[in-house]
Amino acid sequence: MIDRRIEGLTAWYQPIVDLNTGKVAGCEVLSRIVAADGLGGSAAALMNELEQEPEVQYALIRKLLESIRREIVPIFARHPDFYVSVNIPPSVFGTGRIAPLLSSLDLDPWRTRLVVELTERQALCDLGRAAIRNARSLGIAVALDDFGTGHSGLSQFVGLDLDILKIDHRLLESILENRTAARMLRGIVGLAAALRLRTVAEGVETWEHAFFLRAAGVDYGQGFYWSKAVPGAEIEALLARGFAHSLDRPPAR
Repeated sequence: MIDRRIEGLTAWYQPIVDLNTGKVAGCEVLSRIVAADGLGGSAAALMNELEQEPEVQYALIRKLLESIRREIVPIFARHPDFYVSVNIPPSVFGTGRIAPLLSSLDLDPWRTRLVVELTERQALCDLGRAAIRNARSLGIAVALDDFGTGHSGLSQFVGLDLDILKIDHRLLESILENRTAARMLRGIVGLAAALRLRTVAEGVETWEHAFFLRAAGVDYGQGFYWSKAVPGAEIEALLARGFAHSLDRPPAR
């Protein structure tokens, strides 16, 4: 029986945009509480509440993956480079439960289109390192989420087999006014290039942010400037339209 706290959660998807082309390269699946008017609200408080409840987290991950199988796999078939990113906690991924779950949902053929996101704190614990190894064995890419504002030393990341650095939205808040923040962001881009990792900037809210990030060499952006998280039925239209126009010039004031 599914936990009543997650019964009302729905999978919505926020586009991840190629900063050089404006093409929708992928999306992140997010849990949303959908109100009677159809608007989706954040479930962050509930996610924090469930952090110490592995079985409920597992049930939620199953629900999200079922939505991906139903709503996103048909898009995979039409768009060969499109991917979906999902936060899967080490309590689920690091314990070996994902492989049989993917098989039961017929997601095995699409494993290379999946990206698992782990925060710095999660990635550096024993279960987090096990999660990364498990992802690697399944052909699933790994993204380090919220990078750039944590307190971990860089030496701790030696040996982590990653594919993507997701730059924390809090760093973006001051890059246009604060030289140190801007230099830190460029340093992260340089570090990612040296490690052959892709970069995704989260929390992009303005054209100025997008322009700066593209000039700094960030690969992808994600944020309200392009789109909030939307129901799966709207992803195909966003893919067809793209956001190339959003990178050419600032919007009219």
